[in-house]
Amino acid sequence: MARHLCGSHLVDALYFICGERGFYYSPSIVEQCCHKPCSIHHLEDYCN
Repeated sequence: MARHLCGSHLVDALYFICGERGFYYSPSIVEQCCHKPCSIHHLEDYCN
């Protein structure tokens, strides 16, 4: 299910999905997940 995730909601989702692996921040994630909906699989692309 694709959702719009912005600000702290986006960061919380990345912590939840990536866990101990951590994640890296890219400005494109805001474009892809806040301005448009994105899926869990898309968020996993930002995990380390």
